[in-house]
Amino acid sequence: MKRIRPFVSPQVSNEKKKLLKAYLFKENIQRCKLFAKIVVLFESILIVLNRSSYYFSNHSLLSFDPYICMYVTLLVLSIFMLSYIHRFEKKDTYTKREYQMFRFGLLSMVVLFLVWGAVVTLIDQKTYGNVLAFVVNFMCVSILFHASNRTILTIYSLPILVLMIGLPFFQHSSAILFGHYINLTVFLFFCWLASRMLYTSYSTNFYNELLLKEINESLAQKIAENEIMNRKLEGVNEQLKKLTLIDELTQIPNRRGFHQYVAEMLLLKNVERKVSVLMLDIDAFKLFNDHYGHVEGDRVLRLVAQKIKHTLDPSSSITARFGGEEFIVAIFDLDELIAFKQAESIRNAVLELGIPHKHSPVLDHISVSIGIVTGTVCTENEIQELIVQADSALYKAKTSGRNRVERSLVSK
Repeated sequence: MKRIRPFVSPQVSNEKKKLLKAYLFKENIQRCKLFAKIVVLFESILIVLNRSSYYFSNHSLLSFDPYICMYVTLLVLSIFMLSYIHRFEKKDTYTKREYQMFRFGLLSMVVLFLVWGAVVTLIDQKTYGNVLAFVVNFMCVSILFHASNRTILTIYSLPILVLMIGLPFFQHSSAILFGHYINLTVFLFFCWLASRMLYTSYSTNFYNELLLKEINESLAQKIAENEIMNRKLEGVNEQLKKLTLIDELTQIPNRRGFHQYVAEMLLLKNVERKVSVLMLDIDAFKLFNDHYGHVEGDRVLRLVAQKIKHTLDPSSSITARFGGEEFIVAIFDLDELIAFKQAESIRNAVLELGIPHKHSPVLDHISVSIGIVTGTVCTENEIQELIVQADSALYKAKTSGRNRVERSLVSK
């Protein structure tokens, strides 16, 4: 079983120890500033009360009193501490040497505060005989000032020596002196213990917050990396989708892309829609390939595909490669007569390309035959029926002399 060590801070890197030291320093500055303001208030009140009491007793404000000297000393020390802290806080940046000097100055003022308590306690031995002044100051420093064990023992050393060595010279009662030593030893030990517990708790919380911050930053980085990866995957998926839906040669949709587009258009309104299906075939394309070569044939397929696509309104139509030299077109929401005129526009646009075809039995340049059918559909099966009818119309166009548009004899 792992031993629990309540007064030992977690084992961390030197870098984190430096961060804790700097953070505690800033926190101690704020505590010292607040405490100094409180001391200024109380010492001012004590000075007024002391002088008022002396005035009512002796009708004079000017007289030597060790307590008034101590009150004024602590008041001046507190005001100086506030000024010292204010001067430090005014600077946005400071060198390592300036930082160390200020830290030394702050610790020195804390030590002087404790020494002041020790001196007041020694003065009290002549009258009250108690150690309350030192006890209160020591407890305040132990609770409010968070520092490493080495630093806190350094702060404790001089005030304790001043008090312990000075007590026999000011307290002549052996019984009271012995009681002071016993009580002070127990009290100082528990103050040190409380100081260590607070420091350990504070440092542990600080390190845990750092760890949590590191974990959160790591998670944020992982999330950012995942988002980048997801975007890359989305891009890859889009490319894959494009590869599966787009014909590589002509860069227009293939059969799969055609059917997906039609399905989406039918779902868009979820009602019956008028659709015109066109089947197109390049006339005598086999003869073109045989005499001009497949490279030139591929170029012709690309030119014809793009010409068909750009002749139509892309918002309500799709042009796809059906296979070989055949293309298919679907036009939505057009009357039969207007759709027929669109087919004629496509035929004429291909003729205007003026691609030579000396071996064509139709013309001396590339032409297309088109079969068209218009019907009202609401399912993909009904679209398939129109495709069959358009294909029959295409066959009629080819057997009737080619370079022409034929309507289907059967329409829905």
